[in-house]
Amino acid sequence: MSVTPIHLLWNSHAGTAEANQDVLALFQSRPDVTVHQPGSDAEARTLVEQVSRDGAETVIAAGGDGTVYSVVQGLMHAGATSTLGILPLGTGNDFCRTLAVPLDVQKAAEVVNVAETRQVDLVRALTDNESTHFSNMATGGNTGQFMDQLTAEMKQFWGPLVYLRGVVDVLSELIRYDLTVQFDDQPPQHIEALNVFVANGRTSGTGLIVAPDASLEDGFVDVVIVRDCEPIQIAGLATDYALGDYRQNENILYQRAEKVRIESDPPMAFTADGNLLTKGAVEFEVCPSALKVIVGADYVVSPELPN
Repeated sequence: MSVTPIHLLWNSHAGTAEANQDVLALFQSRPDVTVHQPGSDAEARTLVEQVSRDGAETVIAAGGDGTVYSVVQGLMHAGATSTLGILPLGTGNDFCRTLAVPLDVQKAAEVVNVAETRQVDLVRALTDNESTHFSNMATGGNTGQFMDQLTAEMKQFWGPLVYLRGVVDVLSELIRYDLTVQFDDQPPQHIEALNVFVANGRTSGTGLIVAPDASLEDGFVDVVIVRDCEPIQIAGLATDYALGDYRQNENILYQRAEKVRIESDPPMAFTADGNLLTKGAVEFEVCPSALKVIVGADYVVSPELPN
């Protein structure tokens, strides 16, 4: 395996990979960069783990959120000694938004070259059958059930509640989940819910702001639970979101924690950065300062605090 300091994993199947061949060619021409084009997520994870163990200084994930997820797994398995850089070739690119990495790939390449870094948190998701790490957000519940029916304008207005658009007509199709939720060492809470977000970053679903004050460096996840409620109350939630902040609404539970355990009846399916987790009880735990990541010039540690 090459011992160049920089390794680029280019997902040739990502949404804008074909349109950015000039960026790929630029990295291929550099003597300090080895370019890999893995054929699967499993191959990507194995490659990243190997080059990181071999001393790679920087590993660049060129793809979407799924590519970033695979690279993060490899880096963590290798001991998180390499720096992560990202070229956003996907459609969501939500982690890039919190990192302030430009969504324009050529500009993102410039950010990678400058290589300003921060040490950021990751989140470990633990189920009965697996343990995995993610960088941005886990979502569970009714997410995505009606996305194909929605316009861009609807998504902009409804934000992270967009999956409930048209709920008056289809309320009977929504699944209500009886949750048992434990934050840190607090007593468990029983909540009837429609959806759950466990946020490290701030956005999900291609830029929808879910946790506006989330920080990658505070040692906490921001947990957003949408309670089961009536259609008129859901409309009120959407109005609060459009006006700027829905977290104080009585049908939202918003809490920060170092660790949260969630059990559900029926079992709730979670995805972590778009990757499906095993159904069943799941525990999310922050891994503080777990990974060094290249950030953009406009990166903000927390919207609540100065850098």
